[in-house]
Amino acid sequence: MATIRSFDGTQEIEGEVLRPDRFRQLFSDLARPAVIARGAGLNYCIAGGVANGRTVLSTAFNRFIAFDRERSTVRAEAGVTMGQLFEFAIARGLLPPILPGHPWISVGGALAMNIHGKNQHRFGNFGDHVLRLSLYHPQHKEIVCSPTENAEVFWLTVGGFGLSGFLLSVDIALKPLPGKSMIVERHEVGNLAEAAALMETLSETADYLYSWHDLNVRGSNFGRGIVYAERFSSIPRRTYVSRTSTAAFKPFPWTMLNSVTLPLMCRLYRYKEAFSGQQETEDLYSGSFPIVGKETYFRLFGPQGFREYQLLVPSGAWPDFAERLASAIQISRLPIALASLKLFRGERRFLNFTGNGISLALDVPNTESSADFFTKLDEITVNAGGIAYIAKDSRLSAETIRAMYSGYHSFRAALREYDPARHFQSELSRRLDL
Repeated sequence: MATIRSFDGTQEIEGEVLRPDRFRQLFSDLARPAVIARGAGLNYCIAGGVANGRTVLSTAFNRFIAFDRERSTVRAEAGVTMGQLFEFAIARGLLPPILPGHPWISVGGALAMNIHGKNQHRFGNFGDHVLRLSLYHPQHKEIVCSPTENAEVFWLTVGGFGLSGFLLSVDIALKPLPGKSMIVERHEVGNLAEAAALMETLSETADYLYSWHDLNVRGSNFGRGIVYAERFSSIPRRTYVSRTSTAAFKPFPWTMLNSVTLPLMCRLYRYKEAFSGQQETEDLYSGSFPIVGKETYFRLFGPQGFREYQLLVPSGAWPDFAERLASAIQISRLPIALASLKLFRGERRFLNFTGNGISLALDVPNTESSADFFTKLDEITVNAGGIAYIAKDSRLSAETIRAMYSGYHSFRAALREYDPARHFQSELSRRLDL
């Protein structure tokens, strides 16, 4: 028995946790109902854990099984981390098209949440580069699927929160390595609307594109910030690989982030970036995994944890949405620790966080007022025709997800037809009535 905690620190359960290291043991551990796979445990909600059930770790299944140099594809097990995948690819002059913020996220977790990176506007989501996968379900045994073979199971698995079975292997298409370093350009902007317009302009030439904003100021300065446009460069830059473990995220026993310190922290960050120059060169590892070296940020929220809200709204709805957001923040008087924009391109499918529009991510301390504020954000997002990222939110309700995602009912129906006994379950699937 062990304690399983969500990454945002707002949820905690007790459950049986198993770590098989042989397939015979794995299949035995998966035989009992109410079971779910777990990777690095960096989900903001408990998608890889189940109370009164079995949580099966994938960490021992961390091999690279095959590599096709001609096709630039690699077959990896679920426990391989995205950092290991990065190192494997870089050594062969290749690069994974989609990388998360931190290298300890597992390949299985990346597939289950269909993650995106700083280049979603160019290369979509992780699942867009998966050619084939193999998974195990006690009732169906091993299933091999792809977009053309057992396609219905494939799409239940990509962004399916691990509810279709335990991932045995995944074939990932890699891209040629575009450069030896990253050129980072900083563009100061006055507000959220200006940032969105500039990012649309830069989207054709930037390899990575995102922004940072200060939402703790009022009036005409609300949302001032910096747009970061990153491009691969031929300038040699030694790549330093961090060996930091997930223990680096362990929260401090106290919190330093409140209505006084957070606005000051954001103001100091803006000044630092303003004096850092418009352009700099960084190594590929730092550019690919921006959270590395910044783990203390999450620790500062303390034992109470934090809440993140990431949303995606159509570009046409953005100006009105930004006004409503500013009003909601002003009324709540809630300090905002982080605000960042990304551009998105793609077609919505089931409960995947993708589509065309502008994405905003917000971090706030976990307080009673933050829960009320996020409930208001649900309403504003639904009215804008937007969606919230299920992987980043530990309090979204089934009712809210049904209102946001037109694919909710079709995903739930397909999942229950495939697994009528709901053999695979998690705290997330129970909360969303999947």
